Amino acid sequence: MDLRHLRYIVATARNGSFSAAAHEFNVRQPIISKRIKEVEEELKVKLFVRSTAGARLTPAGEAFIVDARRIIEDFDRLAERATASGAGTLGRIVVGLYKSLSQGALRTFIDDFRERFPGIDLDLLEVPFAEIIAGLHSGRVDAGVILGDPGKCEIFESLALWSEHLMVALPNGHRLAEKTVIYWPELKGERFLIGHNDPGPDIRNILLRHLAAPSDHPQIDTLRLNRDNILSEVGSGKGISLQCESASGLTGLGVVFRPLHDGNGATRLGYIVCWKPDNINPVLNTLRNAFKEAMLIRP
Repeated sequence: MDLRHLRYIVATARNGSFSAAAHEFNVRQPIISKRIKEVEEELKVKLFVRSTAGARLTPAGEAFIVDARRIIEDFDRLAERATASGAGTLGRIVVGLYKSLSQGALRTFIDDFRERFPGIDLDLLEVPFAEIIAGLHSGRVDAGVILGDPGKCEIFESLALWSEHLMVALPNGHRLAEKTVIYWPELKGERFLIGHNDPGPDIRNILLRHLAAPSDHPQIDTLRLNRDNILSEVGSGKGISLQCESASGLTGLGVVFRPLHDGNGATRLGYIVCWKPDNINPVLNTLRNAFKEAMLIRP
């Protein structure tokens, strides 16, 4: 007895005849009769009463059909889940990211992805760059969203994502607070509060590229504080800070955010998603495709 036998029995019980069940499966009626007879002989019990009017279940058949339906439903559900898992629409994926990316464009993408693929558990891991890379190597992390361009992590495959403005956070009473746009030379001699954790080191490098002359004298304090506490320090007048655009939605800190420009226009931060080439998680392909689609429709 196999699953096909059970399907024939359930279909015959539902239709009330062997011929109707045969029509449902597009086979000849004697095949249905023969397969059900094989089951009855194997179990040594009669499942159907045959007559010219059709076939109806015996009491033993009534009891048998309950479990037969359950077995078929369980198998179909299992097959459906296996298909979905192989197609990357069911399963789990871990995405590593900086804490500063927990808002803004990435948060919108994650919310949309979870709504679109309810069968996928998308777990976020907020850790520094070094831990993202280590996680990709070990397999603990399936994909990492980091600051940079596709050449930053040559040992991984990557996809360029969106970019956003680099913002300068100023205390409300700062001399530049009334300006709508800040140019790099206007920040000469300022004290910069930069986070020790990512993307602080990347932002520090950008700062040093733009204020590299000895006369610029940027004073940089690297703080082991999270973004909100650094902005609180800015609000209390301890210095200024460079932040991702997503931070500009924060309020109540006594801080204003202004975009930074140079002679070529706005200074922007670009992001990439990277992954290990031999990662076989089917959900990873779904995530990559969703990122690609998001980039196509992004203004």
